[in-house]
Parts: sequence; structure tokens; C-alpha cells
Amino acid sequence: MTQIKRENGYALAPQALGRWIALTLLASVILGLVLFSANLPQVETWQLWARYTARLSFFLFLAVYLASPLYELVQNKATHWLRVNRRNAGISFGIAHIIHLVALVLFLILSERPTALATLLVGGGAYVAMFAMLATSNDGAIRRLGAQNWRRLHKFGVHYLAFVFAVTYSGGIGTPDAKPMALIILIWGAIVLRLYVHFTRSHFTKRKSS
Repeated sequence: MTQIKRENGYALAPQALGRWIALTLLASVILGLVLFSANLPQVETWQLWARYTARLSFFLFLAVYLASPLYELVQNKATHWLRVNRRNAGISFGIAHIIHLVALVLFLILSERPTALATLLVGGGAYVAMFAMLATSNDGAIRRLGAQNWRRLHKFGVHYLAFVFAVTYSGGIGTPDAKPMALIILIWGAIVLRLYVHFTRSHFTKRKSS
């Protein structure tokens, strides 16, 4: 049986999972109530709900994506808490992004806006990766897949999602649909930070073993 090390940050921390999910659902519902009570056109309402639930899921994703590198750089109570709750944040991200998907699909149907094939393929791939990670975000999946295969799946998934966020947010630069520059800086900064920590850690590991 695969031994699961609790100090590696993969623990579910079930005592906090309910609170994470409740807060995610509450934030999504509040966004919806505010928007639907604003007497905006229905199409615009669904568009805005899709946009803001995407922002919510983005920040939850950042919590997952940065938990490990931040802990590698600075070990304190805050980074330890984030690392321990990484899986809780990941599950909450999945829930928020499913709500975003529902709002987005309804917006696209109501607006009759065509969607490019490349967008469907890349975005669809992101959801496949996300659902695969959600389905395996439990200790049983780690035992069935094996720790190494589980890490490979989640490492690929999290990097692919970061890539999709980066491309999506950066693609509209200079157009009326451009995303806030702060979001673009955050996602690219997160990617650079993960690469920095990865290569720095690899460098020191090699030096230590030589």
C-alpha cells in the first residue's frame, strides 16, 4: 500500500474542506444575486457572472499553484497553512470553475456568439485536466495510481491550467476585451516563480549530491 506522507501538503485537511466549499459557494451565489438584482440585460448578467466566477476560481487556483513554491522560499505559519490546505483550495477551485462554466455556456447560448475551435479545444482540455484532478483529489486515488503517477497527473494538470489562464488573460491585450493587467502580471509572475523555485531547487540538489 502506498504510504502517504502528511507533511508533503497533499493531505485533505477534511476539518477545513467544508468551510472552503461553503465560502466558495457563498461567494459565487452572492455574485449572482448582486448581478441578477442589478436589472441588467440577461445576456450581460450571465456574461458578468461568468467573468467574476472566473476571477474567483483564478485566485483559488493561484493558492494551489503557489502553495509549494512559497513554502520552499519562506517557511512560516502562513505558507504552512496554505500548503496544508492546498487540496482544499484545489477542490474549491474546481467547484468555482464549474459554476463559471455553467454561466459561460448560458451566456454563449443567449448571445449566440460563435466560439473558435481552438478556444474549445484548449478550454475543453483545461476542464478535462481539472476534472481528472478533482476525481483524484483523495487518498484512495493516490493509493490506486501510486504516488509517482498521481504527482505526474496533478503536476501536468496544474501547469496546463496555468498555461490556459496565461494565454487567455494575455490574448486580449490591446483589445476592448483585454483583461486587467494585474491578472496578467499575477499569472505570469506565478509561472516565473514556480520555474525559479524548480530550477533553483534542482541546482542545489545536484550540488548536494555531487
